[in-house]
Amino acid sequence: MSLKKQNTTWWTCGVALTVIGLSAHAEPDVPAPAPVAAAAETPPTATPQQPVPQTRVRFNRGSYKPGYERLRVIRRESTIGNVAGQVALSVAVSMFTGRVSVGAQGFSKDELAGDTLEECKDDPASVNPAMSELNDALSKVATGIYRKRAEAAYATALTDGSTPEEIEAARQVPKEADTPLHPGPWHLVYENLAGSDELFRLKFGAELGRPGFMRPPATCFYQSEPVAWTQWKADNWQLVRDERAKAVASCIEALAAIPEKRW
Repeated sequence: MSLKKQNTTWWTCGVALTVIGLSAHAEPDVPAPAPVAAAAETPPTATPQQPVPQTRVRFNRGSYKPGYERLRVIRRESTIGNVAGQVALSVAVSMFTGRVSVGAQGFSKDELAGDTLEECKDDPASVNPAMSELNDALSKVATGIYRKRAEAAYATALTDGSTPEEIEAARQVPKEADTPLHPGPWHLVYENLAGSDELFRLKFGAELGRPGFMRPPATCFYQSEPVAWTQWKADNWQLVRDERAKAVASCIEALAAIPEKRW
């Protein structure tokens, strides 16, 4: 091989090695991709919100004997027939109406016990509303009133030198209101003693609060128009449901409007 050709070959090899070397240095080490953050970076699940404390109105049946819990019917026979046996619920009702049950002044048909309405005794619509919807609605009113009182007591305790225990106690909302709810009438009552008409009124009432000196409990009372018995029974006692809703709304409006100081 000639010297010139040999030099050319060495030069070519040198260039190739140089290129390979430069390529090796030009490619920096690429780090492996970082693992994707998994559950550790996931925001923690929010703690379920604590239920707001509720103050329930205390239901007190008073002098009522068992039987007031369901809708009852007072028919003509209740007055004409066995009066002594029918005045089973009269004590509590007379307290509500302010009338004497039996005695020299006689009695009112509204004070009679009547009979359970067997056809719908298991229907929720027959339950005395004072025990259910009225109690629930008034409990919401009581909750707002007692919560406001607790907030005011807590703010005062923070500035009057109260101990930590007293401060914590001041902010507590009571579970039960101090004002009791008493049921009143919940029955279908015949309209006329004489005659042969079959007209009945649905009547409902309740009392809220304890009787005090010159401050009787707040009361509500609702009665429907006189309606024929066949209309009350129609469509699976639908009219009872309709009038019940009106009675509950009327009592809620009346009792929720009493001054807060009476709760």
